[in-house]
Amino acid sequence: MRPLFIKFPRQYLVAAILLLIVLAVGVFAYQHTWQSPEAVVKINVTNHGVSLPDGFFLYQHLSAEGITIKSITSGSDSLIISFNSIEESHAAEKVLKRILDNGYRIE
Repeated sequence: MRPLFIKFPRQYLVAAILLLIVLAVGVFAYQHTWQSPEAVVKINVTNHGVSLPDGFFLYQHLSAEGITIKSITSGSDSLIISFNSIEESHAAEKVLKRILDNGYRIE
């Protein structure tokens, strides 16, 4: 007696499993494009000999403009400022470009 759940030939079963695997890989591979962009601003030094701005100085200026900072992280050659929203990061970029000179690249 043949089991009831195997009505299709094995080729269809294998093809269906492979299709599901390909779909799963595709979803995970392109998942980063579906996520919202990060609300961060990165400050780099463009000229040698110029140091990174002080995080507290930046915090004071951004807070005075009503921009809430989630975190400030320093790297070897950059500062990364995280915000709660994309709108705050765009507003912070404008403020930082106004208060920092051309020795810094803000992205």
